[in-house]
Amino acid sequence: AAVALAVLLLGGLGIVRAGQAGKGPVKVFILAGQSNMDGNASVSTIDFLGEDKEHGALLKKFKPDGKTLATRDDVWVAHRGVYGNLAPGYGARKSDATLGGCIGPEYAFGYFMGEALEEQVLLIKYASGGQSLYQNFRPPSAGLPAGAKPEDFGNQYRGLVAYVHDTLNNLGKRFPGYDEKAGYEITGFVWFQGYNDMFDVNARKEYGHNLAHLIRDLRSEFRAPQMRVAVGVMGVNGPRNEANPKQKDVRDGQRFVNTVPEFKGNVKAIETAPLLHPKILELQCAGWLYPERDLKKNPITDEERAMLKRATSNKGYHYFGEGRFFILLGKALADPKHPLVAIVA
Repeated sequence: AAVALAVLLLGGLGIVRAGQAGKGPVKVFILAGQSNMDGNASVSTIDFLGEDKEHGALLKKFKPDGKTLATRDDVWVAHRGVYGNLAPGYGARKSDATLGGCIGPEYAFGYFMGEALEEQVLLIKYASGGQSLYQNFRPPSAGLPAGAKPEDFGNQYRGLVAYVHDTLNNLGKRFPGYDEKAGYEITGFVWFQGYNDMFDVNARKEYGHNLAHLIRDLRSEFRAPQMRVAVGVMGVNGPRNEANPKQKDVRDGQRFVNTVPEFKGNVKAIETAPLLHPKILELQCAGWLYPERDLKKNPITDEERAMLKRATSNKGYHYFGEGRFFILLGKALADPKHPLVAIVA
């Protein structure tokens, strides 16, 4: 039966056992992008979420006992060489064989999807740092730039397609609880990318159209014409970095999907810049984006330095490795107002 996510989100779950899932085909979500889809937020920074006046209560969902980060076995994750239950550690890692110490958007996104859906959920994540949509993820229907060699374009698009097919063709092997009779359904696609497209004028100019081609080509490739799509609008260094014309071009290219008539009601670009913590932005972007904070006249205090140590674990282009941000990002991508999951049959 159709279930409204907004209603289901009202029921606070702890850890859901897989025995409650399996009522129909596995709901498959494909997550793709570059290093920020991979995720570079240390799990040690998630606790900072609890200090947030507006969102602090969310920490109880992810640490029900106040100590241990939640896992869900009604949500499976396929990422590189690991196929298992949703847990922290599917972010950037050194080994293909084991989980690491970071999260990306998959952790909170998977949590809220598992909470919302009666069926088993599968997240297939494909992400690699330093990759552009213009070149690396370039979809076939976008064509090639003049004079380009085919082998130099689309390598990550082909890699994504191959990885998804391989995962789906081996579900019984990778996930022993998979019910072959019930099968699977490709439900959604989540795209979080953009940084590397800033550095080429053609990449910036073409971004919106290339993204529309990517959505169409993936729907065709996986025979999922109704596949719903969430696009995380690049938010590196927060809302004020809209003043950077290169970043604004990419952000606007991502927002372009909200204007495509055929995508109305089934594709949406979601703003991510406002999800970064304002105090972290003030300190990390002091002077250039926050001129009111002059670190020469008003140096970082010991208290602020301690806060940054609790809250951040990486560079600005990785959203400062802020676990709080990636929890809020995953939640935003699974928001009940979003067409990706507002009503899931």
